[in-house]
Amino acid sequence: MINILFTNFCIFVTFLYISGLLSKKYVAGVVTPSITIKINAGMLFGLYGIILMYYSFPIDPQFFVDLRHLAIVVIASYLGWLPSLIAGILIALGRLILFGVSSSAAIAGAGMLLIGIVCGLLSRINWDRLSIMMLMNISSMLVLLCIMLMNIPDHQKVFTVFTQHVIISVLATVVIYMLTEYINTSNKLFLQMKKNAETDYLTSLHNLRQFEQLLSERFLEAQHFSERLGVLVVDIDNFKHINDTYGHAAGDVVLQQLSKVLKDHSRSFDEVSRNGGEEFSVLVPEATIHETAAIAERIRAAVENHAFILDDGTTLRITISIGAAVHPDTIRSKNAKELLEQADRELYRAKGNGRNRVCYASEINDLMLS
Repeated sequence: MINILFTNFCIFVTFLYISGLLSKKYVAGVVTPSITIKINAGMLFGLYGIILMYYSFPIDPQFFVDLRHLAIVVIASYLGWLPSLIAGILIALGRLILFGVSSSAAIAGAGMLLIGIVCGLLSRINWDRLSIMMLMNISSMLVLLCIMLMNIPDHQKVFTVFTQHVIISVLATVVIYMLTEYINTSNKLFLQMKKNAETDYLTSLHNLRQFEQLLSERFLEAQHFSERLGVLVVDIDNFKHINDTYGHAAGDVVLQQLSKVLKDHSRSFDEVSRNGGEEFSVLVPEATIHETAAIAERIRAAVENHAFILDDGTTLRITISIGAAVHPDTIRSKNAKELLEQADRELYRAKGNGRNRVCYASEINDLMLS
């Protein structure tokens, strides 16, 4: 029996590794997982429990020992009652399907459903996770003990098997807790590193590296689906004067507040980045050059009318210059870099024409778009 339970443990560790990869993509960093995530997680861990039943140790013609209940314990301790209940239901059904319908099988299936309910209720207790998992495990083992006593006349044999089962189950719970916490912590660190690599530390906008990646991806999508992609290049007028007069800390405050104005006056699906220093950019999909220029003008006017308040209460007024270009309205290119360069040229034209204005590239007259 010990060999079978050890095999169960090794298989379950493999399942946890797979789940860790999935949670990195769908769960890590999410404050409150959606109902869909919880349902899918419950089904996944229910499947894990069913697979573990293939590696059961028979202590009676109709009763088998394994670690399937730990699948419920783990998912309940991390995601609560709903996935716990779903996993319990699936494991109960799997018990009946795999080993046939009989009175003892029905009792065993009902026991797994009860374990799902019990673990779901215990998940609401505000304890540390290891204590919760251990309480769930012991409660599940007590349910299993009752089922064994109901199905197996030889109670001496039951208690012998149960003792070994409890010891292995408790040890497995401790190791599984350490492994799941390691996976959970690693996922959080991964997300933090990913965020640091893609986000500007001062404004929390996309940084230059992420902007270049997004520009390349959006440009390829626009080409593939014959759609438009606009680029706005934004620069603060006379920003050096602000730094020289009020200090670099004041300049940072202006940059932070400007980032919010840019976000608030762009469309919800436009992507705003800080490219470095006082230069920002906005990716504007699905808009003609005239619509893109109107968005740019709205942003420019909002900045001009916004009162920038420094930490000492000083109020500043700033202006920005914006250059705009749109694929394929203003340029026919297979290179996203050329689109950006055209927007850059328009920015310098705006600055050369007196600043605080929007300049955009001329539309290609013979380009017909639906």
